Amino acid sequence: MSDIIAVFWDFEHLHDAIMLQKHGKTGLKKFNGRLQPVAVNVEVVMDYARSFGQVIHNEAFGNWQFFGRYGCLFVHEEAVLNQVFPEDYKLPADVFPALSRRVKTFMELHEDVNTVLFIGLDNDYVTLIEGLKGLGCRVYGVGAEQLNNKEFQGVCDKYIDYYEVEGSGDRPAPAPTEAATRGGDLSKYYLRVAAQQGVRMPPPKIMWIGIDIYASFIKDFEQFSSFKALDDECYDQLVQDISGATMTEVKKIRQVLFKCYLFRPSEDGKISFQENIKGLADIEDCYFDLMLRRIANNLQEDTDYVSLSMALTASPDSADRLKKMHLEINEAEA
Repeated sequence: MSDIIAVFWDFEHLHDAIMLQKHGKTGLKKFNGRLQPVAVNVEVVMDYARSFGQVIHNEAFGNWQFFGRYGCLFVHEEAVLNQVFPEDYKLPADVFPALSRRVKTFMELHEDVNTVLFIGLDNDYVTLIEGLKGLGCRVYGVGAEQLNNKEFQGVCDKYIDYYEVEGSGDRPAPAPTEAATRGGDLSKYYLRVAAQQGVRMPPPKIMWIGIDIYASFIKDFEQFSSFKALDDECYDQLVQDISGATMTEVKKIRQVLFKCYLFRPSEDGKISFQENIKGLADIEDCYFDLMLRRIANNLQEDTDYVSLSMALTASPDSADRLKKMHLEINEAEA
């Protein structure tokens, strides 16, 4: 006897998983908040469902505001579309409560259905699946690599990946990492990551010269009457090395080093340096520590330390030092 089948989709999650697999996080972000392209072949998925027997019901859940291009495809498959509004428009709708209630109600009213095909579900639905199987119902699943669904796969009687469905097309090659989409210039990308984390730097060469200038301050000055006096002295020395340097760049040097906790006010309100900062190597360590935490610890991929060295110093020479420091930071926080 052939199966009597009901099909239920967590459609938006499947669509986003396929888009993420094709385009990566960066590509997926470009489509947020706009009409979505057709990434899921609805017809071939339904053909897969029909390969088991007679499909008597087809129902899909999601925030359909941005999925108008799928409208005629689901109409052709006689699908019921359920609108679920997300709490955050940037995120997929949480259809779990609505879909779970609907499945339970539907199965109570249709005792002739002996098979359910779930599409795009994740581990949240394991208890629901186990309940259906306890009633003697067969449960099949279609999913995607980017879904958190390992447990869901395990409780299904049969589970396949979307790209294993006949006619779904070729599995896409791994999407490029976020950094790789930046035209290959990782050093500039790393500086943008730093800016996103609240550290806006002058050009790397100027920053690195500025650190050397501040090391001379520790040697030649005990303290400054104000940050303005400190900036003026830094500017006078910086323009000797870089004639086109600006006061804005000087202030950025000081602001970065301020985030490194380089300064301390004295009792009379004057500006001096922390007692543990003894010279150039100490300032460099403070600077590298800050930037490793703000850049390397906020990447979605492994750090290219040569590129990071270029971003921070305009030279590749500090790559090994940065790698060693980053390992020490991670070990200390483990």
